[in-house]
Amino acid sequence: MKNTFKIGEIVVCVDASRRWFKLGGLKQNEMYTVIGFNPYDGGLILDESKSPGSGQQAYKADRFRKVDYDFADNILTTLVMPEGSELTAPQFDFSVLD
Repeated sequence: MKNTFKIGEIVVCVDASRRWFKLGGLKQNEMYTVIGFNPYDGGLILDESKSPGSGQQAYKADRFRKVDYDFADNILTTLVMPEGSELTAPQFDFSVLD
């Protein structure tokens, strides 16, 4: 089975539903590290969680997606502090108060 994930890659869980034959253990939108693959069905073996229902302790790959690093970079660039002249305080005219 062809797998698009790589060992050491961070993945995000998109389907944390419990299977009737498994105990679960995944959390929706939680990030996990891929440390290997099930040789029989291409399931993901994760560092942070083990699937008790699988002999290889792997989860189905379609329950995960890759982390969208471009989206995160775009968010960070919008949150970056302004530099130099953008940080100067506004000047007020206090002559009208006298």
